[in-house]
Amino acid sequence: MKDKFSTKNKIVTSMFELLKNKSFDDINVKDICEDAGVSRMTYYRNFHSKKDVLAYRFDSAFTTFVQRLATSHSHNLTDIATIFFELIKEDQTMMEIIIKNNLSMFLLENLKRYISTLINEEVLETREQSSKLLVSLIAGGLTEIIITWTEDGMREPIQSLVIFVSKYMHFKIN
Repeated sequence: MKDKFSTKNKIVTSMFELLKNKSFDDINVKDICEDAGVSRMTYYRNFHSKKDVLAYRFDSAFTTFVQRLATSHSHNLTDIATIFFELIKEDQTMMEIIIKNNLSMFLLENLKRYISTLINEEVLETREQSSKLLVSLIAGGLTEIIITWTEDGMREPIQSLVIFVSKYMHFKIN
């Protein structure tokens, strides 16, 4: 099992290395395999498409987010938003690559899924009854904040972003 995890990470790392100099559309599976040092068969045992590689990387970040939440002593909105933005800042290079390659819609799709999960598991509470539209509004707002913050070199302090999210997002504040 560890080998499969290691192989997946090699493929993900290779794809993101390639994305630094090539567009997402210009990268093919052959390029990824050559850079990762794996066969096409190995690639397809682990992923069905390049988007699956991105999804795996995003899901890994979300897993890290959930793990950090689990070890946090408090689950109020301030703590959740702080952990979220700290993780985004740690992945600044990935965010820059996502934006440079016009993959922000993929970020949005994943944020919608993650926010829905957090609301359904009652980690996050919304002021209004949760709906697909509300989740879309929140995910869209966070996506735009991440894009703007990344384009500005993530100079804005995390605490300022947390205050902004606390004021304007439709979450209940504990």
